[in-house]
Order: sequence, then C-alpha cells, then structure tokens
Amino acid sequence: MSDETTTVESAATEPAVKLTSEQVFEKMRTTRDLTGADLSGLDLAGMKFAGVKMAGANLSGANIPGGLFAGAEMANANLANADMVGAKFMGVNLLKAVLTKAKLTAAKFMGVNLEQSDLSGAEMTDSALMGVNLTGSQLRGAKLLGAKLTGTNLKDADLTEADLTGTTLKRVDVSGADFTGATTTGARASKVNWDAAKTPPEQLPEPLPEPPAWLPGVIAGVAVMLILVALRKKKGKR
Repeated sequence: MSDETTTVESAATEPAVKLTSEQVFEKMRTTRDLTGADLSGLDLAGMKFAGVKMAGANLSGANIPGGLFAGAEMANANLANADMVGAKFMGVNLLKAVLTKAKLTAAKFMGVNLEQSDLSGAEMTDSALMGVNLTGSQLRGAKLLGAKLTGTNLKDADLTEADLTGTTLKRVDVSGADFTGATTTGARASKVNWDAAKTPPEQLPEPLPEPPAWLPGVIAGVAVMLILVALRKKKGKR
C-alpha cells in the first residue's frame, strides 16, 4: 500500500472536530456548510438553518427549541435526544436520520423527507406533520399524543407501542405499517385504509365527519362577497 493511500484512509477515519456555537454562527454566515460537523450538546436555541448542508451532522443532545430548518440537507444526521420543542422543519431532507428520544413537542414538519429515519421514543405531542414521507421509518414507542398528520406517508413504518392518543390522521398512507400495541384512544381518522396496514391498531380511530359537499361552494361565495364589499368601500373613499 502506498503512502498516499495510507494518508487518505487516515483522513477519512479522522473524527469530526467539535464546533463551538460561535463557529457554527460563523459558518452559517459564510459557507452554510456543516456537512459531517459535530454540533452535539450545543445551545443553538432559535437558530435558523436555512439552505444549509448538514448531511451526517451530529446534533445529538443539542438545544434547539424554536429552531427553523428550511431547505436543509440533513440526510444521515444525528439528532438523538436533541431538544427541538416548537421547531419548524420545511422542505428538509432527513433521509435515514436518527431522532431517537428527540424532544419535538409542538414541532411542525412540512414537506419533509424522513424516509427510513429513526424516531423511536421521540416526544412528538401536539406536533403537526403535513406532506411528510415516513416510509420505512421507526416510530417504536414514539409519543404522538394530539398530533395532526395530514397527507403523510407511513408506508412500512413501525409504530409498535406508539402512543397515538387523540391523534388526527387525514389522508395517511398506512400500507404495510405496523401498529402492534399502539394506543389510539380518542384518535380520529379520515381517508385512511386500515386494511392495507401490516398490523392495524387493535382499536381503530373513530372516523372524522366529512364536510358537506356544498360547504366549499358557500365558503367561496362568502369570500367573493367580502372582496366585492371591500372594493366598493375602497371606491367610495376616492
């Protein structure tokens, strides 16, 4: 083996240098590249990670309540035990990310890819998931009390012993999903095919009442009327 090859292999196995909060802020201001960076245990409360490269980054145990993650690349990132209460995730790629026992109470996920991620034991009470891909993800023992899942993909996901008390599910794909031992007391669902699940919940969520077919038309009509009234008032002031 050549000296050059040995040098390359040594560099590849070299552990990431742990950053300080100040160094993180500086990288956010300049390169916006935190690929493979070690941010574990840092206090980054309210931090805005917009358009940042964070694939493979280590944020385990980090304090990021109220944080914003928008358009970030976070595949294989480690967010285990991180405090992200009230955080917002928009258009983020969290493919194969680790979020075991993460604190995500009241967090919002919109258009997020969490395929094959691990959210086992995560605290997700009162969270909102809209257009989220959780295909093949682990949610064993996750706490989703009062959570709202809309247009979410749970195909082949493992929700064994998950707590879905009071959860609302709308247009959720549960094909191949495992709900063995899951708690669904007070949960409600609409347009969910439980027959497609690998193991449906022992107690199926109550069906949500569908709005009357005429309701959207009435809402649209009222909106048009309000716009016309506003325009007339505006003309009268001239």
